[in-house]
Amino acid sequence: MKATERSMGLLVLAAWLALPAGAAAQEERRVVAGADARQTVNLTVYNNNLALVRETRRVELPNGTFVLRYEDVAKAVRPETVYIRDVSDPAAVTVLEQNYRYDILTPSRLMELYVGEDLTLVRENPADGQETRVQANLLSTGSQPQVGYGYYDPYGYGGYYAQPSYVDPGSAVYRTDEGITFGDVGRIVFPSVPDTFVARPTLEWLLKSTGGARTIEATYLTYGLSWQSDYVLVLTEDEKKGDLAGWVTLRNDAGITLKDVRLQLVAGDVQIEPQYGGYYGGYGYGYGRYGGAYGGAGFAEEGMFEYHLYTLGRNTDVADREQKQIQLLGVDAIPMEKKFRLQGDSYYFVGEYGAPMQNLQVGVFVEFVNAQSAGLGVALPAGVIRVYKADSSGAQQFIGEDRIQHTPREERVELRLGNAFDIAAERKQTDFEILSSNLYETAWEIKLRNRKTETVVVEVLEPMAGDWEILEKSHDYVKESARLVRFDLTCPPDQEIVLTYRVRTRY
Repeated sequence: MKATERSMGLLVLAAWLALPAGAAAQEERRVVAGADARQTVNLTVYNNNLALVRETRRVELPNGTFVLRYEDVAKAVRPETVYIRDVSDPAAVTVLEQNYRYDILTPSRLMELYVGEDLTLVRENPADGQETRVQANLLSTGSQPQVGYGYYDPYGYGGYYAQPSYVDPGSAVYRTDEGITFGDVGRIVFPSVPDTFVARPTLEWLLKSTGGARTIEATYLTYGLSWQSDYVLVLTEDEKKGDLAGWVTLRNDAGITLKDVRLQLVAGDVQIEPQYGGYYGGYGYGYGRYGGAYGGAGFAEEGMFEYHLYTLGRNTDVADREQKQIQLLGVDAIPMEKKFRLQGDSYYFVGEYGAPMQNLQVGVFVEFVNAQSAGLGVALPAGVIRVYKADSSGAQQFIGEDRIQHTPREERVELRLGNAFDIAAERKQTDFEILSSNLYETAWEIKLRNRKTETVVVEVLEPMAGDWEILEKSHDYVKESARLVRFDLTCPPDQEIVLTYRVRTRY
């Protein structure tokens, strides 16, 4: 048994003695490609916190097998999506292995790696300021192991994430010539920085190349970049036209700064499979103040597969932890329609209601068509439209906002801005009869009072239930769908308009 142990020890010793020479040989065959080697960058950002980075770097490569360290990549990169090639001659570079290194140098991580090793503790005498140095062996950092956990973000993307650890220097335990100690032991001095550390997340490839100056293109997906559309609509005094400005708000939390970028945005619902492993950085969304002026090289829109691609007509810089606004469109004098709507509910028709329903809210809507004839006619990405109108002094006042979905050209945009202040509405059930176990008749009276100074038309929308038939009515209606009718009531100023009807409902 002891002979076997002695043989194993000799093998381990021989392997250990061989490491420096091998490491040195590999170090001589390592090429570093940093941000200074970057030539071109194309950034395509999607709606769902995802971006595609495609960049080229000019690198001098040796002949044979070597390690290419590709620095300055996004901290939230998805390593499994990385693709690398030689632009001019794909056969000149062969990828043998790929590694993603994200062991960032921090005091806590440095302490963890030096457990069991000798350190120097520098102590200062408060009386005279003299320093003494004590050799100590780090037995424990005193911190609890961090447990990884799985997660999903609000968009359905998941991962396996290890919480970053924090080491309190006062909790570390040391062995010195005096014995075991902890607490305020002095300033800690480490002998060196282990080779496993990197300054920032880095990709490394084991490559085989024919050598020479090569242009390497790397493509990868990363989390942490997102964009959204925001719009400002300014109504004219008569509210019959409006000026629309569209803005792109781009946010970068991917942990990388890219300069002189060709920026493209994809609008649409791109299918992304949930990820159950890997490293993910932080990200977020936000809103910012609009900036810049309309004009110059804006975004050009085109169809791409079942999505829409917007390409900025000039290069721009995208800094880490930056929120950038770029104007998407600007169109004046778009025809507008203002509408008032009173919305009912289908459950009204199968129950008995004794008291009148008073102080009902009449919604205010503004609609326009995304038409080429109006100066639009482009795909409008989903976003929030904020609406303004000038008061009597000419100052613009905010009057409401609503979110739109991706809207194709020549389609109608509908914005609900709030409720009408000067239109009163009430509803009363005037009759309720149960004709059989599944047959009902109800009669209704709806009153509208217009306290505005001009005549308005109020759309009364009544969602029907089951198989229905209107038996009596005071006003004509439009059958909008199988279970929706619309009464258009013209309401002059300071008059009360009364709508009555009787409906039979069968379940």
